[in-house]
Amino acid sequence: MICEGSGTVRQDDRWGAMGPGDFTLVDSVRPYAFRFEERFRSVVLQIPRGMLTSRCAAAERITAVPFRATGGPGAFVSPVLRALAEEGRALDEGPARSVTANVLDLLATVCDAHGNSVDAAGWAVHRRDLSRAKEYLDERLHDPGLTLLAVGHALGFSLRYLHQLFQEAGTTPRTWLYDRRLDRARTMLLRRPGHDAPTIADIALRVGFKDPSHFSRAFKARYGTSPANCRTSPGS
Repeated sequence: MICEGSGTVRQDDRWGAMGPGDFTLVDSVRPYAFRFEERFRSVVLQIPRGMLTSRCAAAERITAVPFRATGGPGAFVSPVLRALAEEGRALDEGPARSVTANVLDLLATVCDAHGNSVDAAGWAVHRRDLSRAKEYLDERLHDPGLTLLAVGHALGFSLRYLHQLFQEAGTTPRTWLYDRRLDRARTMLLRRPGHDAPTIADIALRVGFKDPSHFSRAFKARYGTSPANCRTSPGS
């Protein structure tokens, strides 16, 4: 929460400007950034993930979405957060637990309400990010050493977010990559062979398989025929 000054927050291609009293959620396990052009004062409340997500289904979809202190759901929560920051340390353990639980319930309620209004935009961001991830993987099918950690780092995604994107599409990153490699190999095999046509072993390497035997077994398991038969019988 910004107490004085102003700035911007960014996470997962979402960003927003924030002024005094405004607050936002950020997920500290994924890349995020605050930028301030002038002197500022802020309050940071650290909440264990499970304590919030168990109360609020929308929490992970609305990071970097500012809640305004001047109106809407944020107007209810901002004064409570400020009071908690200023007076919370003076509370005894029992009242502190009760107050904390009530604050989290209030925060979860307004987050869910706010989440309904940004779901459509959130899904659009997810579709775009999924398309970026697929394009990145597609350009690197040939690399047998490609790791999901490297993919996430290059795209600015956490592994958790990368898996979430593909889960929403009904698959996993590894499954999609594996199937795409076999699809690319089949396309190469079905091209009219010439004197300079790549061998099956060459095709296996070009789509990221180190072992031609492994490639042949995987190809047959997917298409019901061997790479050699696919090349000689294009209709199979």
